[in-house]
Amino acid sequence: MDIKIKWGFEDDSRTLDPEMTAIKAGRTFKNVDSKYAHDLIGRGLAEEVKPAAKVEAKPAANKQTGPKENK
Repeated sequence: MDIKIKWGFEDDSRTLDPEMTAIKAGRTFKNVDSKYAHDLIGRGLAEEVKPAAKVEAKPAANKQTGPKENK
């Protein structure tokens, strides 16, 4: 599960990143253990990051001139 940290914490930060003693807000972690991720989400420290859906761009429609408009 992918999560984004909303609030910084020091509780059990070595589970996410073994090199850091504290996790700062705004950081994103991929493939976090789902049980630990749900625990962080439940405490309000993190939120789940869902992959963005692909959006296809549509060509812009041109405005046609009316009979009373000048080109």
